[in-house]
Amino acid sequence: MSIKNYLSIFTLVLFLASCKEKKTEEFNKNISSDLEVDHFNIWVKNPQKAKQKLIDIGFTAIPDSLSAVHHGQGTSGRYFYFLNTYLEFIFVYNQKEFEVNNSKNKDLDFSERANFNKNGASPFSIALKVKEYKVDKIPFRKIQYHQSWMENDRSIYAAKNSKTHLKEPSIFVVYPKMQYDVFETLRDLKKIPEEYALWREFYKHKNGAKKVTRIVITSKDVDLSTETMKTVHGIENIIIKNGSSYVMELFFDNATQQKTFDLRPELPLLIHL
Repeated sequence: MSIKNYLSIFTLVLFLASCKEKKTEEFNKNISSDLEVDHFNIWVKNPQKAKQKLIDIGFTAIPDSLSAVHHGQGTSGRYFYFLNTYLEFIFVYNQKEFEVNNSKNKDLDFSERANFNKNGASPFSIALKVKEYKVDKIPFRKIQYHQSWMENDRSIYAAKNSKTHLKEPSIFVVYPKMQYDVFETLRDLKKIPEEYALWREFYKHKNGAKKVTRIVITSKDVDLSTETMKTVHGIENIIIKNGSSYVMELFFDNATQQKTFDLRPELPLLIHL
C-alpha cells in the first residue's frame, strides 16, 4: 500500500473519531441544557440517627415538626436545606399505607429501594428538574405518578429503568411548582416572605456549608450505558461511577475548607467541606 493510501486512511480514521466525539459532546450538551439536579434522597432505616450524624458535624436540620409526611405514599423525610438544593433522608412512615401505595403503583420502585439492606438496591434517589418544563423533554422512558398532595393536574415522572435496574440511583423528575427555590447567597434569603421568616435559619449551617457544588455517587456493578445513566452523565456537577460499595459524596462550596467527614458505616455518605 502506498504512503498516500496510508495517509488517506489515517485521515479518515481521525475524521470518524472526531465525529463520534462531537456527537457525544453534543448529546451531553443537549441533555445538560435541559436537566438539572433539584434535590437528592437517601433511603434510611433510622432517620433520627441519620439526621444526628449530620447535626454532629455542623449541619442544621429542618425540625421534625415541620418535615413533610407524604400522605398516601406511607413515607416521610428528614431534611437539610442548602442554597441550591436539599438532602432528604426518606423512610417508611406508615407500613400499611406504604404497602397499599405499592400495590397501586407496581411499576414504581419504592418497595425495592426501601428494602435496600435486603436486596442490594442502591439507597440513593436523584430528583431532576427540566428547564422550560415539558413532559416530552424528559429523555428516558417514564412512569407517571400522582398523589393527593400534588397539584390536581400535575405528576412526578419516574424513570422506568429505576424499577428494573436497582443498582442505579432511582431517578425522577419534578414539575415546576414542586421545584426547590434556589438562592444565590445567604443575603437572598430575605426573599422568603416574613410569615415564613423562621425558615431562613434552616439554610445557615455552623460548619459554613452553603451550596452543593458536586455530587459523586458510587454504585456496585452499575450499567453505565443505560438511558438513565447516560442522561445523568450529561448533567453538570454529578457523576455516577462503579465501585465496591454504595456511597454518595457531597462537595460543598468546591471543598474550599479541605475537610472531609466519612459517615460510614452508619450512613453511606462522605461530606467534603
